Parts: sequence; structure tokens; C-alpha cells
Amino acid sequence: MTIKEFADLCDCNPQTLRYYDQVGLLKPVKVDAWTKYRYYAEDQALQFVKIKNLQLAGFSIQEIKGFLQADDHTICLALADKIKEQELRLEQTRTIQQSYLNDIQTMKDKVKAFRNEVLALMEAYDPTEEFGINAQEYRTIIEGVSQNIEECDLTRENFFYDLPGEEGKAQEEELFLKVLDNPDYKLVKDQHGWIHAKEVLDPLHLPDDGKTYMLVFAIGPDKDNQTAFANTVLTLVMQRNQKTRPQSVKAGASLNCNVTTSEDGQNHFWLLQAGQ
Repeated sequence: MTIKEFADLCDCNPQTLRYYDQVGLLKPVKVDAWTKYRYYAEDQALQFVKIKNLQLAGFSIQEIKGFLQADDHTICLALADKIKEQELRLEQTRTIQQSYLNDIQTMKDKVKAFRNEVLALMEAYDPTEEFGINAQEYRTIIEGVSQNIEECDLTRENFFYDLPGEEGKAQEEELFLKVLDNPDYKLVKDQHGWIHAKEVLDPLHLPDDGKTYMLVFAIGPDKDNQTAFANTVLTLVMQRNQKTRPQSVKAGASLNCNVTTSEDGQNHFWLLQAGQ
């Protein structure tokens, strides 16, 4: 019978039969060499029923191929296993539904605590001597950091603020080593043995080339508030380079900063460019 006749028998669309042929599930018994018309045998309707039901039950194409020669008893056992699998998945979904709102609230609490800790560290910091800025200028920096945290999605890969605590310290030390040894970064400038960050930042100007830059600091133990240090550095560099690199710097996508404790107790700075 023609594909249309066979489709009518199986109560399906001819396109479904063409798809089954394409993926190797149900091939016609004959394809006319000249017209390319497909022809099917009546007993193939039973095979169609098997394929259709397995597909509706959620079996993959590859799984269905493994059942093409199976008898009805085997098919029924496979469907019973599928029922158990879907019942387990349904129970897991119910559990997720029950815990979802609790998880959301827990994450909101963690985010709030993170923001509060970052801002508390910045409030406790005095940048006057280190960066040569006054209290009002620093207040503007804190407000900007607060706003950026509010607007940020807080995923680690998109969030440039230092994580407080031992976890953040360990991650930043690892990042520090990876960046300096990363062949994808080119050294643009370095400066060592400086006393205050203003000695590094005042003459620093980033090229207007749209590339990604990394500011890397290894600082002495006397500069213990690395969170406030890093955020102040980033804000000042972005402010001072906004006229020459307004789009890339303003977007925050082309400038990153990493701060860690130096091994020799001295202060070190590297400016790296990504993508040689």
C-alpha cells in the first residue's frame, strides 16, 4: 500500500512515516526507483503501534531500535520499568517543589549577608593615605559598590568583588597564580616595592583598545583589608579611564582585579592584557 494508505491505516501523518524511515525505525518494504514513492506492507502496522507507544512512553530513538524485534511481553516489562522511573522522577519533582521556596529564601539571606559583609569591610577601611582620596570621595565609592552589588547577578564568574573569609582568600590565591602563569595573558606593566597604591594608580592609563585587562596585586600583610582595597582600586581605575574607555570600562567586562598577600611581604603590581 502507498504511504498515504498506510498512514490512513495507522491514523497518522505521512510525515511521521517519513521521519521513522529517516531515523531507521520503520522503513518501507519498497521504494520506487523512478518516483521514489514509498510502499508499506499491512503487517508493518503492528510495528508502527509498537514504535508509537514506546515513543509516547518517553523512550529514545536508540532505545526503541533495541525493542524492534522484541515480543509483546518484553515490551510490557519495559513499559512497567518506565512507569517506575517516571514515578520516581515525579516524587523527586514533588520534593523539589516543597523545598524550592525555602531554597530561594536561604539564597536571599546568603546574598544579603554577603552584601552586608562587603560593605561593612569597606566602611571600616580608611583609604586616605593608601589612595590619596578624601572621605567624601570614598563615600561615593562605597555607594557605587553598593549599587553594583545590587545590580549584579552574583554568579562567581560575573562578580568581581572579593569574597570575604578563608574561602575567598583561597580562591583568590589560586586565581592569582593561574593568571600570572596563564599564557593567554600578556604582561603590559609591572611595579614592585611601592608603598602606597596611589603610586601605582596615579600614572596608570589603560589603552583604548577594547581588550580585557587584569590588575593583579600582591600586597604586604599590613594591608589586611583586601576586599576594600580591591574595590577601591577597581572603582578609581574605572573612574579615571572612563573618558578614554567609556563603553568597555563602564560595562565592567574589560577590567578585572585580583588581590592576594605577597610571599615576601613587599607590594607588587602587574597589569596583564588578555588575548594576545
